[in-house]
This record gives sequence, C-alpha cells and structure tokens, in this order.
Amino acid sequence: MPTVTIDGRSVEVPAGTNLVEAAAKVGVQIPHYCYHPRLSVVGQCRMCLVEIEGMPKLQTACSTQVVKDGMVVRASSPAATEGQRAIMEFLLINHPLDCPICDQAGECGLQDYSFKHGQAFSRFRFEEKRIYPEKERIPLGPTVLLNMNRCIQCTRCVRFTQEISKTGELGFFERGSHAEIGTFPGKPLDNPLSTCVVDICPVGALTSTRFRFAERVWYLDKKPSICTGCDVGCNVTVEHRRGAIKRLKPRVNPEVNDYWMCDFGRATHERSRELPRLLAPRVRRDGHAEPGGWKEALDLVFQALRAKRADGSIAFLGSGNLSTEEAFLLARLADLVESPHRSVWVDSGPARTIPNLRGGITGHDAAPNRRGAELAGLVPKAGGLDAERLLLEGGAAACAVLVVADSDFGKAAHDPKVVERLREARFLVVLGWADSPLARAADVALPVATHPERDGTFVNVENRLQRFERAFPAPSQARPAVEILADLLARFDAKWGSVTSATAFDLLAEEIPALEGLRWATIPPDGVPIVREGAGA
Repeated sequence: MPTVTIDGRSVEVPAGTNLVEAAAKVGVQIPHYCYHPRLSVVGQCRMCLVEIEGMPKLQTACSTQVVKDGMVVRASSPAATEGQRAIMEFLLINHPLDCPICDQAGECGLQDYSFKHGQAFSRFRFEEKRIYPEKERIPLGPTVLLNMNRCIQCTRCVRFTQEISKTGELGFFERGSHAEIGTFPGKPLDNPLSTCVVDICPVGALTSTRFRFAERVWYLDKKPSICTGCDVGCNVTVEHRRGAIKRLKPRVNPEVNDYWMCDFGRATHERSRELPRLLAPRVRRDGHAEPGGWKEALDLVFQALRAKRADGSIAFLGSGNLSTEEAFLLARLADLVESPHRSVWVDSGPARTIPNLRGGITGHDAAPNRRGAELAGLVPKAGGLDAERLLLEGGAAACAVLVVADSDFGKAAHDPKVVERLREARFLVVLGWADSPLARAADVALPVATHPERDGTFVNVENRLQRFERAFPAPSQARPAVEILADLLARFDAKWGSVTSATAFDLLAEEIPALEGLRWATIPPDGVPIVREGAGA
C-alpha cells in the first residue's frame, strides 16, 4: 500500500483512498461540505483545498486519490489555510445571519468551519446579499422543509436521492447565482428514507418537520441504542431531554444500516406518547382492577404459579419486543414451573429495506427481536401451546395461569376479541409499559420500563447480536422487566435475586452454543454475527 504524509504524519492507505479519508486516519481534519463517504465525489464546495508537493495549484482533497508512494500533503500550510478561508468567505457572502433562530444551530458545519477556518468580518455589504424571496419554509414532502436562503449548494441531498434511495425526487434548477434545490413536478420527497437528507445536510437548509423547533441540540443528552421498528436492527442515537425523547438519529454501522434509517423508525418513540402508560402495579379484587404495591402484586403471581405448577396448565406468551435477556429469564421461569407452553408472537411486516455496503438489509417482522427471544428459549416444548393457539384458537381457556410478557406485543393486544380469548385464562398476568386493553383485562398488571429505559441485546434479521444501553431511568413505579422477572425467580430460588441484564446475558452465553465465548462486556459496538441452529427467516 502507498504511504502518504499529511501535515508531517505518515500513514499507509489502500491505493485509491481520497485525501479526506487518508487524513482522518492520522487525526487530521480536512474541512469539507459536499464530500460524504457514501456519495459520489463532485468536488463542488471547494472547502477541502490542500497543498500537494509537486503540484502548482491547490487541489481538492476529496477528489484527489493516493495513487503513488511518497505523496506529501499540507492541509494547514499558509496557502491551504488561505484557500479554505477564501472559500468560507465566498460561502458566507449570501448566507443569512439567522443562527439564533436556525434549527441547525449547534450542529452546523457552516458555523463550525466559520470559527475554525473563516474570518470575523465580511467585505460585502449586507444589502447586496442574494436572496430567494418566499422560499424559506418550502415543504419538499411530508417530512422535510427547505429554506433555500441557507443552502450552500453542496448537492448532498440531490445525490442521496439519486444514489442511495434511488428515487430521484430532488434536482438543481436554474443556473449560476439563481440555482436552487427543488423537487421535480408531481414528485414530492416522500420516499421511506427521506429524512436522511436532513441528516446529511451540512447547514440548516433542510429541516425535519418532526424535530423542527422541538429543542436546542445542546440541551439534548444522547445514548446509543437500537431501533425497535422492525428486525433490521438499525443502530440509532436516542436524543432526549430529561427523559423526553426529541428525536432518533442513525448511528453509523456499515454492517447493518450504514449511515441511514427509515422515517418509520424515526417515529417509533412517539408510540410511548400515543398510548396511555401503565405507571403502577394493578391487581384485580372482587372483579375490579385497583392499584396495588409491588410486593402484593408479585406475591399474587408467585402464589398462582406455585399452586398450578403441578398440572402443567401455565403458559407464557413472549414478544419480539423483549430483549434477549428478558426472554431468557421468562424461559427460566417456565422451566421452574415445568411448563412446556412458551412462545413468541410477532406481527409481520411490511418489509423495510435499509441500504448498506452489501446491497441493503430487509426486515420483515414488526418487532426487533423474535430471533433473540427464540434463541433464549421462548419456543414451545413437546406438547406445548404456541402463540397462534393461544391467540387465535382459544388455547388460553385451558390455562390456569397465563403470563403475557408484553402488553403491546402487537395489534392483537388491542383487539377486543383476542383480549377476550386471553381473558379466558383463570389467572391472567400482564407485564408491559402500555396500559392497553390487554393490561386492563389482567388480574395482575405489572408496569415495566420502555425500550430507552432499559438495556439489553437484540438479534436482527441477519442474526447479528447487538447491544443497547439505557438512555434514562423509568418512572418511579415502573421497573425493568429483567428486574421483575429476577424478583419472581428469586421467590423460587434465591440465586436469581441479583441478576441484571449483564449477568443474564453471561448466563445465557454459557448455555447457548451460538453465543459461546461471548460476554456482555465484550460485545463490540457494531454487534457480532452469531450462528443459530437452523437459522433462517
């Protein structure tokens, strides 16, 4: 591989690597706007000008590749610095001075580079700025608004719709100083990945209708997580303020979602605001559901499970929304009461495809972790009732105790006919965050933490195990499902009392060949592929 020296730092890179990427490997940041690792190179913004030994003029780093050994590049020489400063001055000639009211403030590339590479004054008079009258809040589609006055014409958004989403809604119109971004007639920006153009826009020209004016970004706390919209398992960042989620943004993982995520996934956090929340344990007394304490509620569940364990009429219905660790503890509870009836219900599709370096990844389940739940043991044993028989064929009527581990496991949890079938069990226990019709029908309803209020692992459609972290704590009476199940298990065997998600995963890894050698603390940030017996769709 050829060696290139950038600002005195040498590095070996594969032939064909452009200078922006080569510089990043040695910790040198070359400023750029139009360049993006997954888009074609156009060299349009000219911000990445560098000095290359042996070349008489400054060159754009994004379009210059390392092709021979011994290249010497200066990204911060006086000539390169002056070139970058001149480009910044040029870009700011017509840019509005509206940072205080711009939604991009705090994460704006133009702001950042103006401090690092610009100057503190302008040689152009304010009244001579070019403007686009009446083009400050133009809806390009249902999810994206355009403010053309802020656009620096980097064309990232145009190239995204041409090369990544392959829908081609956006283009450049007019010429010269009148050039502007827009949609083609009769073709609004409404593809499933449309909000990604907001993520890659380096300025405040494109803003999200979902996040617009929701919060200043410097007030947001951020935690890595996994999208729950389907079984693709997109890596995301949960951005919240004091537990109120403001947005989900894609987190780079080339093996899964690369730089992208779909608009449906961005909206998944809104479900916790749309549905009423179960905030305290509830027990049924004399036919009426009333608030209860945690000890009373768990004692009632334990007594019911212990009393009926001998006749084998206890069933456990899991969900693809459970973490692998929650499913593991639920399966262990089924083992302790000697029940073969354990299963997972997951609604189907629609199919959602996210582009990546291997041509894309498509999810078909409406939940993130069917494979992980099944791997952890939530599959019927010999003679056991499966989820279909419980939900659709009235199998719950034969159950002395039915434990449903997710009050929002799918559309069926809100279907009065299905709820009525499940209610035929003599004692119905429901865990969940949502106060759904199913939770309201339960003899004991236990409030659990939502997805961003817990940690755990999911296994996606390609059998990649990925870990997510808790972003913020649950409300005072709600508890993580792992903690609740460990509390129940400890009533049978005290050794389970101190189990956490981390220890549950380590215990599971010791039992399951597909997880051999893995430990919670060593799961890499981009996940790890596992091999399941009979793995497939």
